[in-house]
Amino acid sequence: MVGSTRQMEQPDFESLSQLKTDVALLKAELVQVKAKAVTGCRVCFQETEGSSQCQGTRNSCSSWSMYADWTQPFRDDTDGRDGGCHYQWKVECLSGI
Repeated sequence: MVGSTRQMEQPDFESLSQLKTDVALLKAELVQVKAKAVTGCRVCFQETEGSSQCQGTRNSCSSWSMYADWTQPFRDDTDGRDGGCHYQWKVECLSGI
């Protein structure tokens, strides 16, 4: 402001340093909370056709894991008839702290 006699306050470097430390600690705690939020996931499979070509209706899930990884290979071994098999896949995760 023109003509203002108000002076700018000097920053309190000790308070600023403490604030930075507190923010860093909060970030570290947040990372730990996020890491604990999901404790394991698995991939589930559901065959919904129910036809003889697809060996009936089946449900199956992988074991629980904390690490992202590829599933075992899947082979859709249908015979020479028309049609095919209908599948659904989903990822289930356990959560909680």
